[in-house]
Amino acid sequence: MAVYEYKAINRKGREKSGIIEAESRISAGQSLKRMNLYPVAILETTRESLQDKPSTEISVRSLLERVTRRDISLFTTQFAALVEAGLPVVEAFDITIRQTEKKSVRRVLSVIKEEVNQGVSMADSFQMFPRHFTPLYINMVRAGEESGSLEVVLKRLSDFLESQIEMRSKISSTLAYPILMSLVGVAVVFFLVAFVIPTVTTIFEDMNQALPLPTVILLGISGFLKSAWPYLAILLVILYIGLRSFKRTDRGRAFVDRMKLRIPVFAPQYKRIIMTRFTRTLGTLLANGVPIVVSFNIVKNVVGNTQVAAGIEKARDDIKEGREIASPLAESGFFPPVVVNMIAVGEKSGQLEEMLNRVSRIMEAELDSSLKRFMSLLEPIMILVMGAVVLFIVVSILLPIFEMNQLIR
Repeated sequence: MAVYEYKAINRKGREKSGIIEAESRISAGQSLKRMNLYPVAILETTRESLQDKPSTEISVRSLLERVTRRDISLFTTQFAALVEAGLPVVEAFDITIRQTEKKSVRRVLSVIKEEVNQGVSMADSFQMFPRHFTPLYINMVRAGEESGSLEVVLKRLSDFLESQIEMRSKISSTLAYPILMSLVGVAVVFFLVAFVIPTVTTIFEDMNQALPLPTVILLGISGFLKSAWPYLAILLVILYIGLRSFKRTDRGRAFVDRMKLRIPVFAPQYKRIIMTRFTRTLGTLLANGVPIVVSFNIVKNVVGNTQVAAGIEKARDDIKEGREIASPLAESGFFPPVVVNMIAVGEKSGQLEEMLNRVSRIMEAELDSSLKRFMSLLEPIMILVMGAVVLFIVVSILLPIFEMNQLIR
């Protein structure tokens, strides 16, 4: 069966579009008519047209229709439940596709289902879409197919994806408030200093006496921002583009990742996030039968830091030569003692997967509590900083006014 994209009109005259599977274009049109849809266009969707390709086109439609991590997690959860219930894989795909509302997800799943129906393995079918299905996902599915425990692997994969999304959501929601407040605060202060204060301080221009130092400083900053803000905006845009371009180079990415591991206050939280990803991902892969060397190859791309990835790659090479896992990780200098010691205990006791999952829970708990402490300190600090800036502005304006009152008296 082939996959077709269609545009049709229903009985109310509204246009509908979607995907349908049929033996031919004629049978696709007949199926649409049975659904009380009158086809306007039916186009066969080839494997090449749907396979992941790099794209530079950015639009509102593309952003709304793109396949997200949450879409993949939802599909995995539904698909795992159907397979666990004993349904054949192709039928489970068919039900999942019908339950999916997002057109882009249905299109991807329809192609994967067609590949599986033709005898291609699920792992190889998922590999057609590397932007949506990570190496971790593909290798776990491959291990499940080869070991005959696909339903167990899918359930674990579903739990893993949900935990990753939950952690990302927790971090994003924690950082959203201070980032938003900082942006709003900076914008308000910039507007006051650059546009409001110059109109208020015109009364000081005719004064024949020296202004207080805070007022002089404020007037200097205000005059500079009022005249130079377009150039500052252009400079910021240039710096942003330059930094993005620099970060895309190997040297730039290494520099940024190195700085992330050294920035005070931020670095400890960042290291906990990396360790949580490392331990949970490695534990999940090993628990599902993925070989240790392959697991390390996947994990080094999951941690999201080139410096730590280099340490993991060095540890992988040492493990190939017969060394234990804990020793090369400790020598890299990136892994805290609790992670190294738990891995060492797991190796000796034969419970490495369990120890990795246990230490990942410990790291997640530490990350959660440290984020709460960070927020409890950050909010009052932000209030104090903004209060100090506002106080400086108010005092700078009021001081010459008080001096004028003294002269009048």
